[in-house]
Amino acid sequence: MTSAPATALKPISPVDLAAERAQLGPALEEAMLRVLRSGQYILGPEVEAFEKAFAAYCGVSERGVAVANGTDALVVALRAACVAPGDHVVTSPFTFFASAGAIAWMGATPRLADVELDTGLLDLEKAAAACDSKTTAILPVHLYGQMVDIKGFRALCDKRGISLVEDCAQSHGASRDGVNCGQLGDAAAFSFYPTKNLGACGEGGMVLSRHAKVVEKARRIREHGSPVRYTHSELGTNSRMQGLQGAALNCKLPHLNAWNARRAEIAARYDAALKGNAAVIPLTRRSNTVHAYHQYTVRIVGGVSRDTVLEKLKAQSIFAQVHYPSPVHLQEAAKPWGYGPGDFPNAERLAREVICLPVHPFLSNADADRVAESLLTASLG
Repeated sequence: MTSAPATALKPISPVDLAAERAQLGPALEEAMLRVLRSGQYILGPEVEAFEKAFAAYCGVSERGVAVANGTDALVVALRAACVAPGDHVVTSPFTFFASAGAIAWMGATPRLADVELDTGLLDLEKAAAACDSKTTAILPVHLYGQMVDIKGFRALCDKRGISLVEDCAQSHGASRDGVNCGQLGDAAAFSFYPTKNLGACGEGGMVLSRHAKVVEKARRIREHGSPVRYTHSELGTNSRMQGLQGAALNCKLPHLNAWNARRAEIAARYDAALKGNAAVIPLTRRSNTVHAYHQYTVRIVGGVSRDTVLEKLKAQSIFAQVHYPSPVHLQEAAKPWGYGPGDFPNAERLAREVICLPVHPFLSNADADRVAESLLTASLG
């Protein structure tokens, strides 16, 4: 007698773009068709509308500058904030490599400072200690959807007379101490990669600033340093958002608050399920923040290794991820900056311990409960 096959478990993934498309319905397709019919494929009215709408959403008075992707947004933001080749810029060793890579790509030197162990955010005091006579800017990263102590960083930069450039790639809709991400920086860089809280149907980025001169310079830089066609006042690049991406983002922006609220509901279920567990410790959410929960991140600190836990979750069709398995300063490309193992112990420890659980807004409560239960079982050994 043959036994019945086991019922396959429903996969739970970090994102569900199909569910997002289904919720948006025909509106997304119509937005795309509008661009195709118009023939305005680069910049154009859809991108201009998004530049205005997203700046207003973030509480920034100047219209945004839409660029081709999030990495370009970092480079353009740094240059528009007057960072030059040879300058030093302080940033985090625990983030995606693009944060430090953008600094180096434009000819400046990353000066790294360790992060807070309980949040993964750039430590204000250590960032201050990393500043030297060549430092012209600090680039803090609002990691996993939670903002750094932005008022503290603003005060530090003002005291030293240097620029504050915010890396907002993971923090759409976040705030801290009543300040939205992107509001206090001399410039701020956003990414609209498809997996972000607000994602395009491809690549996209944005530079925001409350300063008109920074916005004007960013707009010139994205178009070959050209304020007027065929007139080039400085060296720039070609980094213009496509009309299709502007249309998609205009369609999605009205949903962002509801999507973030659902992420917060899922995070609250995880918090309740994991409360008091000594082997699985969620990163701390500061009480004065609105967390966008781009990621819900825990540290595996019991006797079972992080990688073992990941494999056990995968066996249950739960596809958690690690952001980030190696800190910036231990990457091969970072060797010229002169750092090595042990220089940033909190970043190195987090890289060994963190797991990011699925937290996208289309998870059901049952999905979230299954993730939490499976994680607790996997962490027991």
